[in-house]
Amino acid sequence: MKKPLYQQVISDLENKIKSEMKPNDRLPSERQLLKEYGVSRNTIRLALNDLEERGIIYRLHGKGTFVSTIYLDQTNLGSMYSFSEQMSETGHKPTTQNRTLELVTPEEDVANQLNLRAGEKAYKLVRLRLADGVPLMYGETYLPEKIFPNLKMSDLKENLYTVMKQKYNEQSILAFEDVQAVNLDEKDSKVLGVKPRDASLKIFRRAINDKNVPIEFTISLARGDRFIYRSRQYNHLV
Repeated sequence: MKKPLYQQVISDLENKIKSEMKPNDRLPSERQLLKEYGVSRNTIRLALNDLEERGIIYRLHGKGTFVSTIYLDQTNLGSMYSFSEQMSETGHKPTTQNRTLELVTPEEDVANQLNLRAGEKAYKLVRLRLADGVPLMYGETYLPEKIFPNLKMSDLKENLYTVMKQKYNEQSILAFEDVQAVNLDEKDSKVLGVKPRDASLKIFRRAINDKNVPIEFTISLARGDRFIYRSRQYNHLV
């Protein structure tokens, strides 16, 4: 399936930035981009907004758009919904190693995140996420058994969110995330292919469906040299 126009522009601009430009280089103006790509102004703005959200470019009012000083291989976790989609859109080949899947009685803190009563079970999925064969994220995902009955490892040949939607008619529409800076212990650093005590982002993610019911809780470790977490704040003058 052919990508939407704005995604084609995103991919092309990102490749040019990565291969031809340096941090703080100025991008062509919107007018120049309109002429170059032959698309609508809205398409160009959608593409630039995406690149800005992911920290690849920044804009200065009245001066233009520039390449970010942050290394381009870093991914903004704050805008990432699907690891596979995000890696594909940025030109990387994503793969997932599903290590284990077991039905467990989760510890109290996990059960509370999923609104589980005492004794209720959840599937615990341990995964390693890679891009171009390089380990980037490692984590545990908990899925309530009552929402995802008879979940099997063979189901997970597809993307987890695809399985949720197609097999169980469940879809995450909102996620709450807490991010903590940590240093990796020897075991986790070995899994991620880095040195012990290297920096990492520990992400706690709780996903909600359209009935306001928690359907997923994930605890992940993301390599600190490959991910950033950026939020945007607006100041309003009173």
